[in-house]
Amino acid sequence: MKIANIVTNVVLGAAVIVLFVFHFTGGDKKVSGGDAAAAVMADPSDISIAYFNMDSVMSQWDLYFGYQQELQQKQTEMEADFAGRTETFYQSVQDAQYKIQKGLVTRSEAEQLQQQLATEEQNLMTLQNQYAAELQEEGMVRNRKMLDMIEQYVNELSLAKGYSYVYSYSFGGNLIYGAKPYDITVQVVEGLNEKFQQGAEME
Repeated sequence: MKIANIVTNVVLGAAVIVLFVFHFTGGDKKVSGGDAAAAVMADPSDISIAYFNMDSVMSQWDLYFGYQQELQQKQTEMEADFAGRTETFYQSVQDAQYKIQKGLVTRSEAEQLQQQLATEEQNLMTLQNQYAAELQEEGMVRNRKMLDMIEQYVNELSLAKGYSYVYSYSFGGNLIYGAKPYDITVQVVEGLNEKFQQGAEME
């Protein structure tokens, strides 16, 4: 009988300890840190969404149009320079062929001419690849800078208008339909043309 009482007391004591621990660690646990962030749920009625057409923005943004013209001008100048060098090379080839066919140069001189022309041809190919790489790199950098300007402006616009999310889309993109009241393409175009004037530096 005494042993039974001891066992009963131990069980009851353990139960009290469990209840005590649960009370101070689980049942009345305070929300903190990440739990607090998870507990705060956004009210869907407070979320404001807008979108704009990237193709329209790029085609109507004066600064973007101006930079595209500058890049096109640089490409035209490179092509003209390469065409001039190519024409000079072809004239050298024809001159060498004429001299060799007419026997106006020695065999040694003919070999030197051929080696020289081969070097010039290789230089032309290298120059062509260099020009193409320069144009591609500059185009990519300019596009990244333009996208950065758009992002800066849309961030400012979102803070001013209270937008929670702003999406951009292009033809054939993920956005298939958007209600017209949420289309801010015109606002974005007007804001960019006002904020970034023609001739602005792309820092």
